[in-house]
Amino acid sequence: MRLVFLGILSILLSCSTPKYMGLAGKTFVSDQKKTLPYNIYYPDEYYQQNTKLPVLLWLHGAGERGDDNVSQLIHIVPYLASDIVQSKFPSIIIAPQCPKEDYWAPIKRGEWTPVNQGQVTPAMAQVIQLMEQLLQDPKIDQNRIYVGGLSMGGFGTYDILCRKTEWFAAAIPICGGADLTKVSGIKNIPLWIFHGAKDEVVTPELSRNLVKELRNMGVNPIYTEYENGGHDVWNRAIREPELLKWLFEQKGN
Repeated sequence: MRLVFLGILSILLSCSTPKYMGLAGKTFVSDQKKTLPYNIYYPDEYYQQNTKLPVLLWLHGAGERGDDNVSQLIHIVPYLASDIVQSKFPSIIIAPQCPKEDYWAPIKRGEWTPVNQGQVTPAMAQVIQLMEQLLQDPKIDQNRIYVGGLSMGGFGTYDILCRKTEWFAAAIPICGGADLTKVSGIKNIPLWIFHGAKDEVVTPELSRNLVKELRNMGVNPIYTEYENGGHDVWNRAIREPELLKWLFEQKGN
């Protein structure tokens, strides 16, 4: 079923005008001459005069890694770019694709512990360079830049928050985890954290411990844990009735 969906999506993206769901596939070339595929969505409002729009960087999970510039669109991105969302919350959506053998955050999978002394991964270094370039756009509201992600992208959400704290007004990590030694730097960023209580891939203890750590620092992130939810709670999470309203209301300094 997954392969069929990818095939259909690939055909639609390659044969359509640049307005298939508003998404346009592009390739970023880093300072190190490495390439990073990404899709970007511009709402109709972008092409109007005197426009300032929010940006949402979306980081996919480990199963969507590769170089086809399509797989990362399986989850969440079509919903974010849909009319149902964009009619209420017009925004620029950025969806990069992590290379097959890389990871958004320096975390050992399965054990969920930091590796390489927490040094930035090559994939995340490219995402940061990509964002540095894209955020120069004068039509972007610099006070309304957001990040979210699922699973591997949940880890990546915390990672980029810690590295580029000054960019983000809020974040929505789903079934991920963070390096607790670094979270004091992000305590002032509004977070809505999600996890499934029965997640057997990424233990919910990672989110619980993070929330506890932040609360010990005197901040109170929003935490939603689905009692009967497994690892794939992201479709429920992104459709929480108040989530996107909450997200796009957050403003940085």
